[in-house]
Formats: sequence, structure tokens, C-alpha cells
Amino acid sequence: MMWQDKKVLVGVGVGASALAYWMFTRLRNSLNSGSSDFIPVGTVKELYVYPVKSCKGISVFSFYCHYLGPISGEHFDRYFVVVDGNSGRFYTARQKPVMVTIECKIADGVLTVKTKDGRSVTVDIDKVRKNKVLRTAVLHSNLRTDGLDCGDDVAALFSEALGETDVRLLMYSEGLFTERTCVPHSDWWNNNVPKRRDDCAYADLAPYMITTQASLDDLNSKLENDVTSLHFRPVIVVDQCPAWDEDKWIDLQIGDAKLQCFKPCTRCVFTTIDPETGTKDSEMQPLKKLRQFRLAPEGPMRQQFKDSPIFGVNAGVDRPGHIHVGQTVYARYKKSAF
Repeated sequence: MMWQDKKVLVGVGVGASALAYWMFTRLRNSLNSGSSDFIPVGTVKELYVYPVKSCKGISVFSFYCHYLGPISGEHFDRYFVVVDGNSGRFYTARQKPVMVTIECKIADGVLTVKTKDGRSVTVDIDKVRKNKVLRTAVLHSNLRTDGLDCGDDVAALFSEALGETDVRLLMYSEGLFTERTCVPHSDWWNNNVPKRRDDCAYADLAPYMITTQASLDDLNSKLENDVTSLHFRPVIVVDQCPAWDEDKWIDLQIGDAKLQCFKPCTRCVFTTIDPETGTKDSEMQPLKKLRQFRLAPEGPMRQQFKDSPIFGVNAGVDRPGHIHVGQTVYARYKKSAF
């Protein structure tokens, strides 16, 4: 009987300890994440999808927040990538600015690629899937991922447009080999960085990148010539919130969809490319101006991001759902910016 009593006491003690630990963990997470409730912070002003990585974006009224990225009708965000036919190294507008002027739209299972001078080629997507000609793309950090080759006609169009001899267009297909995934680094924020794992098709890092109109307005107030949202290639633009409010977001809820922010979006020479003309700004704006006031705070974040300034926030999906322009955006805040 005494042994049974001891077991009961030990069990009660273990249970109490577990409860105390659970309560401590919950309190710690609450304190680390800042506000525990969602509050309205603005509205959705613009939504975009970019079917081919680095090519022209498409403004849409609504899209489905899928874990790999936005889907609007037949347009899957960054489901196609342009690569060198020999090395597999991917091309972006960083090296080939003209790419931002190339239109890529899908209707009835057919991708139409059209250059600024009016040349166009079509790709039958079902045929690409049936042919299943595999090629390997080499993306950031030399990480490899397989894709389906889209054929010689579109390859010839991209080769001519980019001034290269052997350019191929690849299409993403779930289940193919890939070395790519996104696991957040602890130095991406000074606050606790969410522990998560995200996959994406051919986006640089995250399935979602979100900017705010107020931050763009603040930047433009410091520039001689205004830039647009498309200089930064967001998929979601939020209006009616304070400038740089996105620095403090941890979770977002829009309609049925819930997203979690996990990294400030750092910027490169891509921002200097005019999305309409495909030419780089001779003064390196807005990148040069952003470096004057939007570098990461000194410390681990600065060591991580160096001279890459911050504009926007990267996110992944916690709960899929449809969103549309005009919807209210709700946010939970970290305890401080970054």
C-alpha cells in the first residue's frame, strides 16, 4: 500500500511538473510572439502571380494560397524556370533584365510566351507532362532540382530573347528530385524565428513575399523617380497600414488563409530593373537609397544579410485558403520589429 501511495505521489508530481512546463512554454511563446490576438491592420490592395521565374507578372483579383505558392486559375506561381541548356544554371533578370518584359500566360492548358517585340510561342502543358523529358536546374546555393523540359520551340524563343545559344524552359512537377527546401535560420530575426519547413517551386526562398503600400510610399518620398510594387515582385501588397509595419508581423490571416512570416525580404540589384522596359537604373535606385536606411540592425542579422537592405517579408502557409483584393488583413505582432 505504501508503494502504491508513493507511485501516486510520484505520478502527481510528474503531472504537476508537466503542467508547469506546459504553462511555462505557453507563456514563453506568448511573450516571444508579442500580441496573442489577430487585429485588423489593412486591406489587400494588389495580388500577383509570376508563372515563369523572373518574367512578367500577372495582376489578379484573387488567388488560392497553396503551400507551394499562389495559384490563380491555371497560373501557378513560379512553376517555370529558364536555365542554361548545358550547365542547368538558372537565368534571372539579375543577369538578363529583359526577362521582366516577357509575357507568360496560361489558358486551356497552353502556355503562351510573348516577347516585347511581338514574337510568341505556345507550349502544350499536357504534352510536356506526357513527354516527361527531365532536366536538372541549378538554383541558389547550387541546389539542384529537376524539371520537365518544355520543348525546342520555346527554348529557341528564350535563346534569342536572352542572346544565348542554348536556353531551356523547365516546368516544375511535384515528386521530382529536389535538394531545395526552406528551413529558417535563427539569425533571420532578433526575435525568435518560427521553426518550420517550406517547399516552393522555383521561387528564390519562400512561397510568399508580401509588401505594403505605405512602405513603398515612404521609399518613394526619398527618391527622385518613383518605383512601383513590381520593382519588388510581391505576391501580396497590403494597403492602409503604417509604413514598415510588416517588420513586426509574425502571423497573417486573410479570409480563410493563414500565413506565417519568418524572414525579412532582403534586396538585390533586381530592384533596379524597370519592370516595363527591362532596363537597369543607371543610379542603382532604389537599391542605393534602401541601403541608406533599411539595412538589418547591427549584430547577428547584419552579419547574416550584410549590405542587402530589407523591403517586405517572406512567409509560408499555415492554412491554405482563397484570398482576394479588398479583403481585410489581420496580423499578430512580434514583440518588436525584427
